[in-house]
Amino acid sequence: MKQSDRDRAVRLLWEPPAEPTRGPKAALSQSRVVEAAMKVADAEGVEALTMRRVAETLGFTTMSLYRHVPGKSELLDLMVDAAWGETACVPKGPWREGLEFYARQMWQMYRAHPWILQLPHSRRTPGPRTMASFDAALAVVSELGLTAEEMVAVVTAVGHFVDGVGRTMADRVKAERETGMTEEAWWDGQDALWAHFTPERLPMMTHIWTTGGFERPLDEFEFGLARVLDGLAVFIESEDRPLVRRETCL
Repeated sequence: MKQSDRDRAVRLLWEPPAEPTRGPKAALSQSRVVEAAMKVADAEGVEALTMRRVAETLGFTTMSLYRHVPGKSELLDLMVDAAWGETACVPKGPWREGLEFYARQMWQMYRAHPWILQLPHSRRTPGPRTMASFDAALAVVSELGLTAEEMVAVVTAVGHFVDGVGRTMADRVKAERETGMTEEAWWDGQDALWAHFTPERLPMMTHIWTTGGFERPLDEFEFGLARVLDGLAVFIESEDRPLVRRETCL
């Protein structure tokens, strides 16, 4: 993306046009375009999202949308920020409760708008509502005696966990929409695969399978979030915090 395009995206997100306050509400506005686009993505997936499809939903021509949103890339940025705007700010209080609230707000957002997790996160221009949520999460850990980089790492660790479990959820939603088959039904139909689950080939997997371990899984979000927060507690509450390698050797 060229610098001029990046600057335009920033202005679009951080300096939005004012909505009319007097007279009849404008027939079309940036907020209406974004709202309609989110409904399309929620119902049909982000792969179905086009400027033409949004225009059809609103009953306008495609060209009329470009007066409010320059293109699909900018529209996606606006949609993501609008989704973050649906979350509540992280309340002040004990760090663990605050980070848990932050994680649950993210999880709720991803469940409502799983298409967000199908977008590339790297180098996407963040909007004010996205950054306000992250800023509030940083405030929760701001008085723990952490260094600035440790504060970022702690909040990011929670976010990365929710992103990871959320992507699995989003993949399942997409697969069910495309095939009409639930995740459970798909696995139930894998008899040819289960025939290879033998004690000789896969002793532990077979044991778990035959004892029903795969039939009553622990909630992956609830279990994982608790363990992530447990691990962060060990780090945060340690009198002598361990040094953390700044880079991972690949």
